[in-house]
Amino acid sequence: MARPRRFQRDCCSPRREDFVRRVFAALLLVSTFTLIAAAPPRAPKATPTPVPAAPSPAPKLPLVVVYPFDFSTDMRSDTGTRTAQLFISQMNAAGGVDALQGPLTVKRASYLDYARSLNAAYYVAGYMTPLGGGVSLVEQVVDASTGTIILAATAQIQSFEDATSQAITIRDGIVAREQSKAQAFAESSAQATPAPLASNQANIGGGIAGLFKRRPKQTPDPHATALVKPAKGIFVVRTGGSPGTALNEATGALYSALNHYYVARNSNSGGDAAKSANAICGADRNNTIATGTLSSKSVRHGFFSSTQYSFVLDVYTCFGARLAETSGDGDTVKSAVAAAVAAYVTDHPLNN
Repeated sequence: MARPRRFQRDCCSPRREDFVRRVFAALLLVSTFTLIAAAPPRAPKATPTPVPAAPSPAPKLPLVVVYPFDFSTDMRSDTGTRTAQLFISQMNAAGGVDALQGPLTVKRASYLDYARSLNAAYYVAGYMTPLGGGVSLVEQVVDASTGTIILAATAQIQSFEDATSQAITIRDGIVAREQSKAQAFAESSAQATPAPLASNQANIGGGIAGLFKRRPKQTPDPHATALVKPAKGIFVVRTGGSPGTALNEATGALYSALNHYYVARNSNSGGDAAKSANAICGADRNNTIATGTLSSKSVRHGFFSSTQYSFVLDVYTCFGARLAETSGDGDTVKSAVAAAVAAYVTDHPLNN
């Protein structure tokens, strides 16, 4: 009789268990990949848009009004306007100024007022007359803030290149003056700026927090740029001459010009300063007496004319002796007086 076989569980055999583990691991890996594939994609991280830097403001250029040039009647009617337009285009092309044309309706007597109404820094005017095969051109550049002529020239224009050269010359003169003013301002500002503290002193009592505290306003040292005046002062006597309507202006201009260099005081006396010198000084003998004589003349430029002023400055001692006599010329009363005073200051810096 045959012996029955012993029943063995295949599920418990080592080979069977190893096979089951491998199948389970494979199913787990497949399900993981399925979940990853089914997951929604990650949204990309937004990149901030760079903010463009604000452009630096362009420097403000001095505004220059160029008026149509006056011209003699035997020239074309549009000569003055076309010349002004040429000057404007060449000056703007060279840069450094903002030139524009003044209207034909503005008369010469109103040039300064119109320029000031535009807040212009300068204005340009001129006059042209035929000369041989070309043109004689008289030009003037006026500072609109003071009304004084800062540049005057006479040129002979034979070609377009000559006219262009004159326009550039005017532009260069204005730019040079603006640069000089800017340099003078920078130098005066530098003199008024307090000297910085040494590094060990700057860190005392504040540290980083001290940077955010309100600092007291620094007062510039008034002696840094002050002009030291001589001990001897000067009495100003009313001026004489003509025109009579300009004598008050001449006396005021004389006082202002002298007071810039000396200790000036107005005297109520008039007439012959030499004869009144002793009474004017009185007991205060450490002074001189200044007065002057104004005159004017008409200077023609073709069909147009302008007034030229001359001023003779007389300075006396308290005993009535003449100390000095100087003269100056100018297109205005103020400029003529200033020229005469400048000549006196050069020769008598201490007023003696």
